[in-house]
Amino acid sequence: MHVSTKDAVDEIAYARQQGHPVYGECLAGHLLIDDSVYQDTDWGRAAAHVMSSPFRPKGHQEALWHGLQSGNLQTTATDHCCFCADQKAAGKDDFTKIPNGTAGVEDRLAVLWDEGINTGKLSPQEFVALTSTNTAKIFNLYPRKGAIQVGSDADIVVWDPNGTRTISAETHHQNVDFNIFEGKTVRGIARHTISHGKWVWRDGDLRAERGAGRYLERPAYPGVFELLAKRAELNAPMAVKR
Repeated sequence: MHVSTKDAVDEIAYARQQGHPVYGECLAGHLLIDDSVYQDTDWGRAAAHVMSSPFRPKGHQEALWHGLQSGNLQTTATDHCCFCADQKAAGKDDFTKIPNGTAGVEDRLAVLWDEGINTGKLSPQEFVALTSTNTAKIFNLYPRKGAIQVGSDADIVVWDPNGTRTISAETHHQNVDFNIFEGKTVRGIARHTISHGKWVWRDGDLRAERGAGRYLERPAYPGVFELLAKRAELNAPMAVKR
């Protein structure tokens, strides 16, 4: 989780080349933002970017994109964890006390589409896999989630590849006073969102209802566990008969 360096991508790639079922996830922020944000002369803006894993030197971003393109990284996230300015200020005199975390869940799909599909780094099919299908499979929720078919939950995002918006803390719906993508104009937005067959977002109108979510029961072990058990059985040394 939160793979942010070339070294980590290389380790995952090596393991997969050896046949190991290893999965990797990277954050949207690490794909776009580098560690220069920590040199900001405004302490508040620098502190607002403090998170784990921290933002890295720009060279690592290319490795993350290559990881997504090659299939060695299978999913994306944001590690959404909001702290406002007064909370970040807890570390004003000791940076180790700055609470770690940034927001981003509201903007993840848009920035990934804008920086991935619009630049030719990813295809629309890869976008769907990285943001939905692969994740559902890893967490043993597929095909209930991650697919549009009979029997699946009616969770659908209607995507407008030509729609635009400018990201800002003044207009986002996240309960935080800072946005790490502040001022970025993206092309490609969610026009409508349906959850469990109900509109929760429609042309800028947020209709989500507090308490509407529910816990999803799921089998404890994805198919990969059966695979690992079979491999272990086949590779185990034969018992010595006495």
